[in-house]
Amino acid sequence: MHLTKLNINNVGGIDSLSLKFSRKMNLICGPNGIGKTTILECIAQMYAGEKNLILKKRVNSERGGVTGFTAADAKDGEVVAETKHQYNVSFFVPTEGDYSAGKGELSKYLLSLKVARTFSYKSLVSVSKDAEKAAHTISNENKNGVNLDEVKNWFVNRYLYSPHKGALTPAQKHNFNISKSFFGILNSDYSFSRVDAASNEIMVNTPAGEIYYEYLSSGFKSCLSILFGIVKELEFRFRNPGLKVDQFDGVILIDEVELHLHPEWQARICNILKEAFPKAQYIVTTHSPHVIQSAQPEEVIALEPRGDSIVRRELPSTKYGFQGWTVEEVLIDIMGMHDTRTNVYAATLNDFEQAVDREDFIAASESYNKLDELLHPENHLRKLLAFQLGALRE
Repeated sequence: MHLTKLNINNVGGIDSLSLKFSRKMNLICGPNGIGKTTILECIAQMYAGEKNLILKKRVNSERGGVTGFTAADAKDGEVVAETKHQYNVSFFVPTEGDYSAGKGELSKYLLSLKVARTFSYKSLVSVSKDAEKAAHTISNENKNGVNLDEVKNWFVNRYLYSPHKGALTPAQKHNFNISKSFFGILNSDYSFSRVDAASNEIMVNTPAGEIYYEYLSSGFKSCLSILFGIVKELEFRFRNPGLKVDQFDGVILIDEVELHLHPEWQARICNILKEAFPKAQYIVTTHSPHVIQSAQPEEVIALEPRGDSIVRRELPSTKYGFQGWTVEEVLIDIMGMHDTRTNVYAATLNDFEQAVDREDFIAASESYNKLDELLHPENHLRKLLAFQLGALRE
């Protein structure tokens, strides 16, 4: 089951917005405050039902509303009809909210990951059984985010029971083997080592030697918390019958997918997700040009303000997407950043240009000297500025 279309009217800062989604990856980007997270919350509530305290109507509007359409994958070449889902957003006060009908089986097919995706060391004194996921628990997790604190307990549980015949289902064994491979997917020099029997600590092989799981970098842990969190949650939700996680065909929401990641990993994270869970649909937000650079054209949903409205920006569609674009071009032409330079640089360059227009060599020289110190050592603009200054001297 995946999301095909979403219409939002008078919710948060959004007056009216209609979006269509790709079957696989959808990257929502745009200026701060434009409504990226609001879109994720609207989708989460659609799959959750029950009381909604997160979404609020747009200020000065009488009422807001959200309409979404879901569809199952085509079977035997026949497209399954879309299903319409609709709910109102009537309140503005933080403590008040609307009720909507529970979504039953639908709620199981959405996972929402919020921005809290890293963790410090936590001793695992004992290994507990799998958590029960009642319908209202799943609905709350759809709205408030999946609990990632359980991932260590889940992983150790699977490790301890995996050698015993019949202790794990075939799906659980399959999922645990996939989870162990995540270390190498993130970095081929790393691999799962063992769980220490005396302490229940997860140990990882690294180029520097065997280390504790929690001693990995923040970026590594952030990626693992996403991957492990998805596997753990799917196993808890689909217990009878079990589900092989690489067959999950629902929706995964991730807010700020690049959080804690080095730019090199930001460029890889979406492909890692698609490799780990190839049948899932992803709808994520990002502030990272490196994430956008690695995306396919149909995967990017760029938002921009237009008057009092928020609209989807029209983007060029080419064979190679944005892989040949510079970071600056992505920031300005896709993500809506007005200028990638600092105010100091912009003001100094303006002073230089005005001095050249006035044919004031002394003032132009002062501005040039400042620009010479501001610019990157290999910036070709320096030569052009020097040529302008030389022409002014002559």
